[in-house]
Amino acid sequence: MRKTLLLLTLGLSAHAAEPLITYENRPMGSVERPLVLRSYLPDPDIDDAVFSQHDTGRKVSKYNPQIGSDVKGEVVPMAGLAAAIGVNFGPSLSYVFDTTECRLLYTWQGGFVDMTPYWGDQSKGSRVSFGYVPRLVGTLFWKTTGKDPIELDGKSITDLGPRVYTGHRLVKGVPTYEFKAGETPFTLTVTPSDKPLACTVTVTTAGDGELSWKGVEGAKGKGTLSLTLAGSDLGQFQGYQPDNKITKASAEAGEKLFLQYGCSACHSTDGSKNHGPSVGLLFGHEVEIEGLDKPVMADREYLIESIKAPNAKVVKGYPPNYMPPFGLPDVEYDSLALYIESLAKPE
Repeated sequence: MRKTLLLLTLGLSAHAAEPLITYENRPMGSVERPLVLRSYLPDPDIDDAVFSQHDTGRKVSKYNPQIGSDVKGEVVPMAGLAAAIGVNFGPSLSYVFDTTECRLLYTWQGGFVDMTPYWGDQSKGSRVSFGYVPRLVGTLFWKTTGKDPIELDGKSITDLGPRVYTGHRLVKGVPTYEFKAGETPFTLTVTPSDKPLACTVTVTTAGDGELSWKGVEGAKGKGTLSLTLAGSDLGQFQGYQPDNKITKASAEAGEKLFLQYGCSACHSTDGSKNHGPSVGLLFGHEVEIEGLDKPVMADREYLIESIKAPNAKVVKGYPPNYMPPFGLPDVEYDSLALYIESLAKPE
């Protein structure tokens, strides 16, 4: 059922001997070791026509466990996706595949999901009482609509008959989904692309029927179809926004925010290279920027601008769109800047 919490499993798809459960509220995988999560996942306003095989959550009466009966009022289902699989390749790509509809639902860059509403604050140990669906983190660049865009001999596979998910297998750590539409078997694989706001999709079927992807010119193939699925900025998501109750900016508060917002997943504090430029020894030094002839100084203004609008000045050698803008209170911007400034002095 859509809008019904079912199951949560999370782990790095490779290295099965390692622990499968993590309590990092902003977990991230990598291109080399994608992270696969089966959970209740966010619904970024997907077209209802997509969910032809789902049931829909319904309002129910409120129940009071203290008196053991219903009370006045109704409970509205939380918006979210059950029976879905989320996969993250680091900031280069995240996507959600729905195992009931057997189709790719949406894709984004720059992050994965924020599990704070469901797992709770690590320091407090409690989750959000209602609305505990994980939140998206990053830039949404494609989402499906209507009938499945995969076509076999010019016909959407939605029209071939009921879709039945038969499982997925890992090929070098990357999930390959297997399903049937009617009596016809298909596989689908999604991987990062070297183009901005894009991913690579590969579809196969038995026989030599012509596969195509509706809306993508030239995307055709006999029995196998591989295409670059390019999109555009459909929205920025910052994850769960807690009330940190910070009244005065400080480096100490900034360090806590740096961990809370998952900054450490992409930015090292010791000068080492990661998905994003290191913040260690950054403040007070010149930074080379894509498209500019001269470097800029990493002063307080630069730090705050880079957190508020990461694409304003992209550091040379790093791609755009990997970091979403964070809509934070000014005191949190100031605290993060103070923390980064404190890293300018080697310990």
